[in-house]
Amino acid sequence: MVKNVLQAMEDFERMHAARSLESYVEAQAKALGVVMMELCWKIRMQERPVPVSLPCACGHVKHHKGKRSRELRTVMGSMTLEERHGYRCDHCGSAEYWGDDLRGATDFSQLAEDRIAFMGKDGAFEQSSEALKHLGLFDVAGSTIRDICMRLANRLRVQTDHQAAQQHCTEEVRAEEKPAGLGVSVDGVMLGRVDPQHRRRKSKRGKVRGKKGLKHFFHEVKTLVIFEFNKQGEALRKTYQATQERVEDFREKVALEALKRGAQTVKLLVFLGDGAPWVWRTASELFPCAVQILDWYHAMEHVWATGRARFGAREKELWAWVAARETELWNGKIEAVIAAIKIVSADLGVPDSSLSDSAKATDPRWIAFRNIGYFQDNQQRMNYPDYRAKGLPIGSGVVESACKHVVASRLKRAGMRWDESGAENVMALRCHYLNGRWDSLWQQKKVG
Repeated sequence: MVKNVLQAMEDFERMHAARSLESYVEAQAKALGVVMMELCWKIRMQERPVPVSLPCACGHVKHHKGKRSRELRTVMGSMTLEERHGYRCDHCGSAEYWGDDLRGATDFSQLAEDRIAFMGKDGAFEQSSEALKHLGLFDVAGSTIRDICMRLANRLRVQTDHQAAQQHCTEEVRAEEKPAGLGVSVDGVMLGRVDPQHRRRKSKRGKVRGKKGLKHFFHEVKTLVIFEFNKQGEALRKTYQATQERVEDFREKVALEALKRGAQTVKLLVFLGDGAPWVWRTASELFPCAVQILDWYHAMEHVWATGRARFGAREKELWAWVAARETELWNGKIEAVIAAIKIVSADLGVPDSSLSDSAKATDPRWIAFRNIGYFQDNQQRMNYPDYRAKGLPIGSGVVESACKHVVASRLKRAGMRWDESGAENVMALRCHYLNGRWDSLWQQKKVG
């Protein structure tokens, strides 16, 4: 191989351009790496005594059935695991292989699965396939990338669900850090879904089969971000969780992530929310001592919605009204804001209770009327002058960006529709990486 590389150097400019020469040397280096890896691994396994039998979960033993060599795809190329031995239990039929440490969950090595899953979590699986091929790593189909991502994510989700279920009945979860101030914020984002169990069984032309018969719908993804903040209220390190599960199951994940971030020892804990009742119930149940703050941006969204309901397209009057309310809100004069919204509601008239829910969402009278209740219910969470004086964060921009960064940028691209498990798995991988815990996927399986 070294001779081939030297010959290629001599043929530079005659047979090779700079790009092709480097590509040729890279291929030779990978081939040499495979030979070295194969040889070193064979020597290492031969130094270890081969067990006569292995214990089986059924209480019996798995007997040695001889060598079972297998090809393994690595980042350098394909290698053969020759010193791989098979064991089988004659009682229950379960099988196990010794000397299989390099393998991941599939026919790829652990590092190869790392690279493949890393690409799959960020890009569409077919695009990831093209990217891996262009980078000279693997020639692998998009379906294989999807399979590897799903396998790894399923294992990760099982571990996370187990930790979430056990956190209340075992020893304390070890905190990763000891922050002085910690912020917790949750929000929701809608995701396009399509599931086989929602298949349309009938149509005007009879029974429907195939993908065209799947019903498309939207489902809410609940998103969590926990962040440390400094004395100026600026967010520092952020960790995320995102799931489509029920609120009760989501709260278990919120509690677990908060414990990992040190919520049990933090001096100052802030919970930012958008005003939804389930958000404040989550805050009260999990963090009773936290300072609850209605985030500034959602409060202003409701101010703008009320202004548009009153003034419509009259931009000059709209901007003047909103600017006055913004100043009042910024200075903590919530009663003045509520009084102004009540005047708007009175000017628009009594809401029509006969309207449907969808019609109420766009009816100006209902918008103004509901916003009265919104500001009254959250009045105690809007003391913005005091929050600013204490250096507390007042805006949930971190969770808004999390919805886009964790969910939308990967799962809400044009034409994308996900089944439940596929979406959960991709979000789990993305959160695990963004949380700085990516390498832990392989830490439990150590070589030799």
